[in-house]
Amino acid sequence: MNRLNYFRSVNLLALAVGLMLFAGCAAELARRPTLDEARSGQRPQEGDVVLQPGEVRAEVAEIDRTRREIRVVWTDTGRRDILPYDVAYTRVRYHGFDYSPESLEAGDVVAFMPMPNPPSRPYVDTIILQLPVQARASSPSIARGAAPLTPRRDVIEGTVERLDYDRGVFDVRPRSGGRTVTVTLPYSARGADVDTFRRLRQGDYVRVEGEFVNPDNLQLMAFLR
Repeated sequence: MNRLNYFRSVNLLALAVGLMLFAGCAAELARRPTLDEARSGQRPQEGDVVLQPGEVRAEVAEIDRTRREIRVVWTDTGRRDILPYDVAYTRVRYHGFDYSPESLEAGDVVAFMPMPNPPSRPYVDTIILQLPVQARASSPSIARGAAPLTPRRDVIEGTVERLDYDRGVFDVRPRSGGRTVTVTLPYSARGADVDTFRRLRQGDYVRVEGEFVNPDNLQLMAFLR
């Protein structure tokens, strides 16, 4: 091999190695972070947390993987809802990436379009992860004018005014006066609390501990004596 061919070979080899390194770096930059990485803040990104027309915001209460249902509580009304999902088609979007609906966790704040009645399909298409549960302690509000989403534990006591056994909610007129508070039983409520709720009647005096999902709605943690 003469000197000219030698230098040509060296240059070609250096070029090939450079292209391989560049391709590797590009692949790493383009790699979708896992949702665990995004949750832990290893790849911080600014997401759009403004509700789009028709969307509602809710907190994930439970993911039932057997029935493929996501149980949520609307943050504005305290309404409990069930979002059926399809592992192959339903997508959870966070910072421009798509993830499985089963990657959600209880306490995540999400946005979605409510399913029509009757539903046009048996599952929800898209769920927007607005605030992971890991970030809520440092982000008390995710939108200007929104009620604080970080739950606070509180105790209320007063008179039961309305009961809805099917929905698992009841209204309490606080002893100190003021607005009526709607109390919601979570899907994970203890059996003893469910039994107490079933025995409630209008006019009963109750004392409950829970977490406010908004100023007028309390998610029950326990009945107190």
